[in-house]
Amino acid sequence: MDLSLRFGDRCETVEVPEENILGILTPVPQKIVDVPLQPVINSATEFIEKYQRILILVNDYTRPTPNQPFLTPLLPVLCSRQTKILVGLGTHRKATEDELKTILGSDTFSALSSAIVQHDARDRSALFFLGKTSFNTDVFLNRQILWADAILTINSIEPHYFAGYTGGRKCFIPGCAAYETTIHNHNLLLHPASAPLSLKNNPVHLDMTEAAKMVAKPLFSIQIVQDANHRILSVHYGDLFSSFENACADAYRLFALPIKEKADIVLSILQPPYDINFYQSQRALEFGIYALKDGGIQITVSRCHQGIGNDEFIRVLSICNQPNRLLQGEKSDHPGWYKAARLARAMQKAKLYTVMGIEDQVVKSCFMTPFPSIQQALAAAFNELGNSARIYIIPDAGAVVPIPINP
Repeated sequence: MDLSLRFGDRCETVEVPEENILGILTPVPQKIVDVPLQPVINSATEFIEKYQRILILVNDYTRPTPNQPFLTPLLPVLCSRQTKILVGLGTHRKATEDELKTILGSDTFSALSSAIVQHDARDRSALFFLGKTSFNTDVFLNRQILWADAILTINSIEPHYFAGYTGGRKCFIPGCAAYETTIHNHNLLLHPASAPLSLKNNPVHLDMTEAAKMVAKPLFSIQIVQDANHRILSVHYGDLFSSFENACADAYRLFALPIKEKADIVLSILQPPYDINFYQSQRALEFGIYALKDGGIQITVSRCHQGIGNDEFIRVLSICNQPNRLLQGEKSDHPGWYKAARLARAMQKAKLYTVMGIEDQVVKSCFMTPFPSIQQALAAAFNELGNSARIYIIPDAGAVVPIPINP
């Protein structure tokens, strides 16, 4: 069976015997409705008009959050106030001017360009101490929060491989938190409940939520759920925590895909914007591995058109002779440990193959096996596991979380 598989700006036709294909996993079809945005705009306007200094928290360039449909109609009231926009970069690099225009929309960028602040997690002078969570996380957040009379947050809700979901409380940790705060929070990710679409008993989520509840400022939240084509399916707004929970319920119905059996091979292909770099590409592996048998092979395909991204997890793995030692807590205070440890845990279950725009030596230093094409990776996988191996193909791996169920 010939399949045309797109990744980034490339397309590759591969041949896979039809009898080996257990399934092609695509997002659950959704009824597309015209989601009215004016009630959101009206409520946000009423909120903003009560205060003088408004801080807007937005996601960075790695999230497909549609800020423009909300910010553009709000410009008149925002421009009548003292408004600042804080780009929640977490530990990521600063956005370029073009990326800022994409994040905010050209109208908002033009009107408020002088009011844009890009969070720097390592600049201690730009941070303040808020308190300590019950998970012993020291919460340092951006000082712009102290400046504000009120805060407006705009988030998109998607699966996150250890926080459960993006959005909501993540605008504070890691969005505008200190580097050390984020690292301590993320080091909770080896708990069994730290998984995609998982909130109950998830210590990463609970720790983030505690920190967000420490922010004693009036806050208006806009939480958006989109399909794989970035069409808005639902919007929940108002209270940060209730809007987040309601949006997560919608997101679960969109992203969770029940499967009755697991495969020997999972081919996960990332589409934009999640194929931006090696760092972000881990989500394909983390989602796909739930559909994989123990001892199977996970193939991750990503263009990585901006290279590696944050390379600290690579440095952790490259000096580690036995990745499983990371699971015993070794180097747990090392920057990048949390991401490396998740990869080490995946390696206990599966062999990791890649087709990426990354140098082979970098991939190999992370104990993965690189291939120049999908077809070559598939050939190697079938050669390793036998011609009867069954495979799942996930053409949009950032938009599907397989959920095994009992037949």
